[in-house]
Amino acid sequence: MKNKRSILILTILIVISSTLPLSAFEVIIEPEVKVKSEHIILKDIAVFNNISKSTLDEINEIDLGKAPLPGYKKYINKALIKLLIKKKGIETDKFSLNFPDQITVRRDAKELEGKVISDFLQAEIKKQLANNTDKFKVKVDMRQDKIKIPNQEYELEILENRSLKPGQMTIPVAIIIEGNEYKRFYIPVKIKAYKKAYVAKRYITQGSKLKKDDFEYRLVEVDNLEDGKIIKKNTNVFSKNIELSYSLKQGDILKKNNYNTPYLINWGDRVQAKVIVGDVELSLMVVARERGKQGEYINVENMENKHKFQAKVISPQLVELIKD
Repeated sequence: MKNKRSILILTILIVISSTLPLSAFEVIIEPEVKVKSEHIILKDIAVFNNISKSTLDEINEIDLGKAPLPGYKKYINKALIKLLIKKKGIETDKFSLNFPDQITVRRDAKELEGKVISDFLQAEIKKQLANNTDKFKVKVDMRQDKIKIPNQEYELEILENRSLKPGQMTIPVAIIIEGNEYKRFYIPVKIKAYKKAYVAKRYITQGSKLKKDDFEYRLVEVDNLEDGKIIKKNTNVFSKNIELSYSLKQGDILKKNNYNTPYLINWGDRVQAKVIVGDVELSLMVVARERGKQGEYINVENMENKHKFQAKVISPQLVELIKD
């Protein structure tokens, strides 16, 4: 009798156990959770019990949609999570969901001072201006005092790599989080740039000889940072008997295109040519077949064999050719 009773109990237990899932896993989520990323990923809000690695890999990265904006909240239904797990090919009797019918998802926020962005942009502009100006002024008009962003590490980045220029311009600056652009600002900037240059003391008429006494070397505001025509202080232009190509008003900057650089060699001039080939230096007389200014390359002709080649003008009596 006792044995029959034991067999009956064992049979009932087998029947009951056969109706239960043998490999069911549990998904546990708190009623309220916080996320950092822009998307709500299941692994970031859930804890898994009794789950195999292969199944975990299958459902770990389930995307539950975009996260709320920083400082805000969003609701997710239990039914949605159940549906997304089923879509991975996992039957409902293989898992249980241990959380309320609706969970609240929040995203932590922090406030970024607008001055932080303004100071960053001003520092980056100053780095560039320091290399090609003698003095400058920068005004950054960041119009937002505070910006709400996710409570995460961030970087600031100037976009589009625009060339700086004096005057008013707008520069795009982005907040970068996890390698992605989170927010972009178009920030008005005003730049004043100054360089040292020779400035006319008085009105100087076209055709006048350049005289150092007619100019003063001082700091002056410029409208082009890349202006390579401004004359440097140690110039020898005043000692070359050069004439102005057009008139200058008082206060005008003397530039390289304000005057006519004289030709050092004219067509038909007989000049010495220095030819350097490796470690060997040769010297011969040639005839100029073009006129040229200092530093220019002109065609010259060997007087003996009539061979023509190009040489660099060094002085009124000398041209030079260098071959490797």
